[in-house]
Amino acid sequence: MTALRAAFPPGDPAKPFWVYADLDVVFGVGRSQRRIREWEARGFPAPLPWSHRERRWNPRAVLRWKEREEARMPGNAAAAPHLQLVSERSA
Repeated sequence: MTALRAAFPPGDPAKPFWVYADLDVVFGVGRSQRRIREWEARGFPAPLPWSHRERRWNPRAVLRWKEREEARMPGNAAAAPHLQLVSERSA
Protein backbone atom coordinates (compact mmCIF):
# COMPACT_ATOMS: atom_id res chain seq x y z
CA MET A 1 0.00 0.00 0.00
CA THR A 2 2.88 2.39 0.74
CA ALA A 3 4.32 1.85 -2.76
CA LEU A 4 0.95 2.68 -4.30
CA ARG A 5 0.72 5.93 -2.34
CA ALA A 6 4.26 6.91 -3.35
CA ALA A 7 3.74 6.09 -7.03
CA PHE A 8 0.52 8.10 -7.51
CA PRO A 9 -0.35 11.48 -6.03
CA PRO A 10 -3.76 11.80 -4.33
CA GLY A 11 -6.59 12.11 -6.85
CA ASP A 12 -4.62 10.67 -9.77
CA PRO A 13 -7.08 9.00 -12.19
CA ALA A 14 -4.42 6.42 -13.09
CA LYS A 15 -4.60 4.88 -9.61
CA PRO A 16 -6.33 1.50 -9.54
CA PHE A 17 -8.69 2.76 -6.81
CA TRP A 18 -9.41 5.86 -4.74
CA VAL A 19 -9.90 6.22 -0.99
CA TYR A 20 -11.34 9.14 0.99
CA ALA A 21 -8.09 11.15 0.71
CA ASP A 22 -8.37 11.04 -3.08
CA LEU A 23 -12.00 12.17 -2.95
CA ASP A 24 -10.98 15.10 -0.74
CA VAL A 25 -8.46 16.25 -3.35
CA VAL A 26 -10.71 15.77 -6.40
CA PHE A 27 -13.77 17.45 -4.90
CA GLY A 28 -11.82 20.13 -3.04
CA VAL A 29 -13.55 19.38 0.24
CA GLY A 30 -12.24 18.36 3.59
CA ARG A 31 -13.67 15.28 5.19
CA SER A 32 -15.52 13.83 2.22
CA GLN A 33 -16.33 10.92 4.52
CA ARG A 34 -18.96 13.15 6.18
CA ARG A 35 -20.58 13.97 2.80
CA ILE A 36 -20.59 10.49 1.32
CA ARG A 37 -24.14 9.64 2.46
CA GLU A 38 -25.51 12.77 0.75
CA TRP A 39 -23.57 11.91 -2.41
CA GLU A 40 -24.77 8.30 -2.36
CA ALA A 41 -28.37 9.57 -2.26
CA ARG A 42 -27.59 11.43 -5.51
CA GLY A 43 -26.16 8.36 -7.26
CA PHE A 44 -22.50 8.33 -6.18
CA PRO A 45 -20.83 5.09 -7.31
CA ALA A 46 -20.83 2.19 -4.87
CA PRO A 47 -17.49 1.17 -3.39
CA LEU A 48 -15.59 -1.62 -5.08
CA PRO A 49 -16.85 -4.99 -3.84
CA TRP A 50 -13.51 -6.12 -2.48
CA SER A 51 -13.02 -3.08 -0.21
CA HIS A 52 -14.74 -4.02 3.04
CA ARG A 53 -12.16 -2.67 5.53
CA GLU A 54 -11.26 0.50 3.68
CA ARG A 55 -13.80 1.88 1.24
CA ARG A 56 -12.34 2.20 -2.25
CA TRP A 57 -13.87 3.54 -5.44
CA ASN A 58 -13.24 3.22 -9.14
CA PRO A 59 -11.67 6.57 -10.20
CA ARG A 60 -13.34 6.59 -13.64
CA ALA A 61 -16.79 5.99 -12.13
CA VAL A 62 -16.27 8.79 -9.61
CA LEU A 63 -15.13 11.23 -12.32
CA ARG A 64 -18.15 10.38 -14.51
CA TRP A 65 -20.45 11.03 -11.55
CA LYS A 66 -18.69 14.33 -10.85
CA GLU A 67 -19.15 15.41 -14.50
CA ARG A 68 -22.87 14.56 -14.36
CA GLU A 69 -23.29 16.54 -11.14
CA GLU A 70 -21.46 19.55 -12.59
CA ALA A 71 -23.62 19.43 -15.73
CA ARG A 72 -26.77 19.54 -13.58
CA MET A 73 -25.68 22.68 -11.75
CA PRO A 74 -27.68 25.78 -12.69
CA GLY A 75 -25.77 28.29 -14.77
CA ASN A 76 -23.39 25.69 -16.15
CA ALA A 77 -22.46 26.62 -19.70
CA ALA A 78 -21.90 22.99 -20.65
CA ALA A 79 -25.46 22.10 -19.70
CA ALA A 80 -27.02 25.00 -21.60
CA PRO A 81 -28.09 24.33 -25.17
CA HIS A 82 -26.10 26.01 -27.90
CA LEU A 83 -28.23 28.72 -29.49
CA GLN A 84 -27.46 30.51 -32.70
CA LEU A 85 -29.14 33.63 -34.04
CA VAL A 86 -30.42 33.09 -37.58
CA SER A 87 -31.66 36.00 -39.64
CA GLU A 88 -34.89 35.55 -41.59
CA ARG A 89 -34.04 38.33 -44.04
CA SER A 90 -33.36 37.36 -47.59
CA ALA A 91 -30.01 38.45 -48.96
